[in-house]
Amino acid sequence: MTLTGMKKHFRVLEKAGLVTTEKVGRVPTCKLGLRRLEEEVAWTERYRQLRDARFDELDKIVEDLKHNEKVDGY
Repeated sequence: MTLTGMKKHFRVLEKAGLVTTEKVGRVPTCKLGLRRLEEEVAWTERYRQLRDARFDELDKIVEDLKHNEKVDGY
């Protein structure tokens, strides 16, 4: 990856509050924004639980359909 491309990625992460960057002399230093990252993890976890619940419901529907096919002889 080019330095220019990497800088673009870090700008996006910085804008989202996931990292902070500072320049010490000529060396840019990046640090994780842990508080913001924890918020993102919590948000992702809520949606993971919702997704898992929906897939569990879908599994039940598929199992019911399979059972009905066997009963009906299709």
